[in-house]
Amino acid sequence: MIPETDMVRILADVHTTEAQIERQIIYPDTALMSYNYIQDELLKRHGVTQQQFRDTYRYYLNHLKEMDQLYEEIIDTLSTRESKAKAAAGIQEDSTQSQTPSSRRRFIDKLK
Repeated sequence: MIPETDMVRILADVHTTEAQIERQIIYPDTALMSYNYIQDELLKRHGVTQQQFRDTYRYYLNHLKEMDQLYEEIIDTLSTRESKAKAAAGIQEDSTQSQTPSSRRRFIDKLK
């Protein structure tokens, strides 16, 4: 199994990659091919095999409370990355858009 902290980083990278591909590529087949290639590279960069990733993800699918906790950490990681990116770009954050724990919970529930 991939350690939880590593899985958080990997899944945060996966979701970021998916969002970038969706924004840039119009055709679904091209998007899927791009995603598969980039995911392979991403897993290599993290020192993880496809099988390890699949097995670990399957574990979390069978343990939903742990999956919820994992995604709470992923959302926090993505929020931190977004804040850093906005700061680097000189964009001031709107405090009304920050997520409360209950809004994070609603987001996680939508993922199920």
